[in-house]
Amino acid sequence: MPKALFATAALGLSLMLGAAQAAAPVGAESESALQQELQQAVWPADIVRLADQYLSRFPAGPSAGSASSLRERAGMTMVVLKRSDVRLYRSAFQPAGDAGAVQEDLRRAALGDSAAAVRLAHLQQRGEGGLPQDMNRYVGWLQYAAMLGDDRASYELALHFRREAQPVLAAKYEARALELGFKPPRDLDHVRK
Repeated sequence: MPKALFATAALGLSLMLGAAQAAAPVGAESESALQQELQQAVWPADIVRLADQYLSRFPAGPSAGSASSLRERAGMTMVVLKRSDVRLYRSAFQPAGDAGAVQEDLRRAALGDSAAAVRLAHLQQRGEGGLPQDMNRYVGWLQYAAMLGDDRASYELALHFRREAQPVLAAKYEARALELGFKPPRDLDHVRK
């Protein structure tokens, strides 16, 4: 094949490929992949990072409003996770196996759902849902829920620390529960009247 003919054929092929690439939406595939990654992220810092990426690359994209909302919610939970009195780390947000309900609660908790955090605490306490029994994570999830404003989680922590003979921590979480509006049950005095 003469060089001129080869060059012409190569040029024609590259023009055809270029036209095919130009016909396909340039960012559609990457936008879809980024959207999916954002919807599956469970660590708040990852959600913020991915939302920022989406908003910077697709500011007028179909999911811009959702990405902005996710960024705001995950940003607030990042503040809670940075507190010294919340002992919950990235590894607690790692999905365990194929447990769909656990995965959903991890996602909800990452976005500030205190009820999901309490459910995760109870799963860790009992070692259910594909999660190992881990009392440190149980306490961590309850601390997280309490700082998200869950009065029952705070009171449950107060009871836990009372059982563990840690009166200072028990008093702290009982005060937090009362501050959040929790009404503790009246103690039974075991005396017949």
